[in-house]
Amino acid sequence: MHVVPMKANSSNSIEYFRPRRRIDITKKPLDIDPHITFNFDGRPFSSRYNSFYHELRPIEAAQDIFFSNLFMRSFEGQADFSVIGELGFGTGLNFALACKYWKKRNDCDARLHYVAIEPYPLEAHQVGRFLSGFSELGAERRELVSGYPKPHVGFHRVWSKDNKIALTLVVGPVDEVLAEVEAEVDVWFLNGFPLRVNPEMWSQNVCLELARLSKPDADLISICDDEEIQHRLAMQGFQMEKRDALSGKIRILEGKFIGKNKAKYLAPWFRPPPPVQSQGTVGIIGAGLAGCAMAEALARRGKRALLFDQQEDVAERASGIEAGLIAPELGLNASNMNRFYDRAYRMALSSIEDSEIRWNSRGVIEFFQKDDARRRVQRMKDGASLWHGAAQLMSPSESSLQIGIKVSSHGIWFPQAGALNPKRYAQYMSQKAECFLGAKVYEFAYRDDGWRLYDYSGQRIATVDTLVIAAAQHSGFFKSISFLPLSSLLGQISFVPKNENSYKLKASIINNGYLMPSIDGFHVVGSTYLRDGFDENEWPQPVTVEGHKKNYNNLDRELRSLFPDCQFDQWLGYSAIRSATPDRLPVVGPVPEAKKFKRDFKGLSHGPRGKFPSGVNYQPNLFVLAGLGSRGIMTSALSAEVLTSQMLGEPWPIERTVTTALSPSRFLARAIQNSLLNEI
Repeated sequence: MHVVPMKANSSNSIEYFRPRRRIDITKKPLDIDPHITFNFDGRPFSSRYNSFYHELRPIEAAQDIFFSNLFMRSFEGQADFSVIGELGFGTGLNFALACKYWKKRNDCDARLHYVAIEPYPLEAHQVGRFLSGFSELGAERRELVSGYPKPHVGFHRVWSKDNKIALTLVVGPVDEVLAEVEAEVDVWFLNGFPLRVNPEMWSQNVCLELARLSKPDADLISICDDEEIQHRLAMQGFQMEKRDALSGKIRILEGKFIGKNKAKYLAPWFRPPPPVQSQGTVGIIGAGLAGCAMAEALARRGKRALLFDQQEDVAERASGIEAGLIAPELGLNASNMNRFYDRAYRMALSSIEDSEIRWNSRGVIEFFQKDDARRRVQRMKDGASLWHGAAQLMSPSESSLQIGIKVSSHGIWFPQAGALNPKRYAQYMSQKAECFLGAKVYEFAYRDDGWRLYDYSGQRIATVDTLVIAAAQHSGFFKSISFLPLSSLLGQISFVPKNENSYKLKASIINNGYLMPSIDGFHVVGSTYLRDGFDENEWPQPVTVEGHKKNYNNLDRELRSLFPDCQFDQWLGYSAIRSATPDRLPVVGPVPEAKKFKRDFKGLSHGPRGKFPSGVNYQPNLFVLAGLGSRGIMTSALSAEVLTSQMLGEPWPIERTVTTALSPSRFLARAIQNSLLNEI
């Protein structure tokens, strides 16, 4: 959200918090193709800008312009992490050099966040082709190319193998996506085509965003020394000077941010608390997919995580199903929910690739009416919301060939999607955590030494500096987050014996329900959704014949015909409770003091305008990650990365508007706005 200060009268300033209009919700297709070719000597040329990416000796120029003594001086005293921001990622040369220089630092524990904005990203093979010309960057080239995301709009975070460097590549119109970034940048690299060629990269709005995101005294280096660029930067608080580079062959701009960060786009009710101390212990209540993903995100940063669960192993309840589906949702309208699931899908695939866990099966087809399928794929293409080839239209004959059985339905084929064992995934993510299994946290209290965790008898289990509640439906039992509208949904899957009709199925199918290829002689069919009529404290939840019948009847007629003569009372199954929210988005973020929130932001009942406190009064070092519903296997990795980044004050891994759509505060704010908030 943007904050637009408006004068109601000469003495009364009113702030209006209105969503910024987004280009990606218009009907105009979004083109992110750089239109790149390589000339005879390997130099990339963009016909979009009618210009070469590099006019001079690339690596010598980059080293002299961006990696002088200033580069290392900018990070002195940064013990935990530092942030480089770049406009114009291009060929990835600056990033590769930054990785090389960063590895030379004596402080081996420090992390580097590299946030790069690129409206027209190259493909991985194009980046690799260009960087292959520099033997000194061989290791950096290989690692960048191996993790480089397939081009599509949005935020894409990739970690180095040693977890010391995180690239957040942000794809889309420059001022639009830059306005969605939340970070505190130490050094800016302005590396776009010249102003006359690419005016959007150097607009006044872009300069405003650079100021908003800059730390005090942040350094800025611009490859262009245009007088107008210098003027626009100066207007936003950057003190810039020209200097010679590359033995006087070119002139560049170099300087610091000495102004004030006036623009704040986060509404007060969404502003996070200060970062937690970098050194400290983080306790996580709940060892399902959410808690294990949180443990993995913390371990990546070298943080000590303690994982508590009442069960004797990780992923024992809702996360303990035999197989879970990972597949995108192709919405017909742009929304924060669709953007979140798009980002979650890509990060889940990347996380699983890193884990080297074997998929149960790859490829998922979803059945639609012909016109509906066409509209959804066209919407994806127009918005570049997923990469080329991520979703493919299939005729009935093509669908039949792809999945191995004859069907008469049109569908959308997702070749990278598939079925995975959630328990193995959770075990991988929790392997570096200190696990306290069989230890049920009954209550907790904050004292001078941190959060004290107690069992049912009142005995202290542990004391931690920071606490994350990730206990699925049991999260709501804790008074601190009882204001959250978490609901319990009972879901049952059925294990159907394969037969001579079904054994040829080689990919998962989604329609009203879903059907997976056989695993150890059984097909997984699911899943029921019951909102009431069960005891959520009961474990294990009973598997019922009625549940098997519902799963069977949710399949379309053709798929039901694969299983004639069903003996439902002989089927096996698995039944567990999932935690969900009314808006189908998880709850991810710091936990506010609900009563004080009600008092401080009661003015929201008149709309998002007026004078409010500068921020929320949060419960100290208390966070929540819950409400993942039935898609935790796909959304857990991104949710944990979002929460960890907020917790530690790192750049956010997805758009600000998407992150705030996950905030626990959203429910309190909505209740006030709807005048439905009762006494808490």
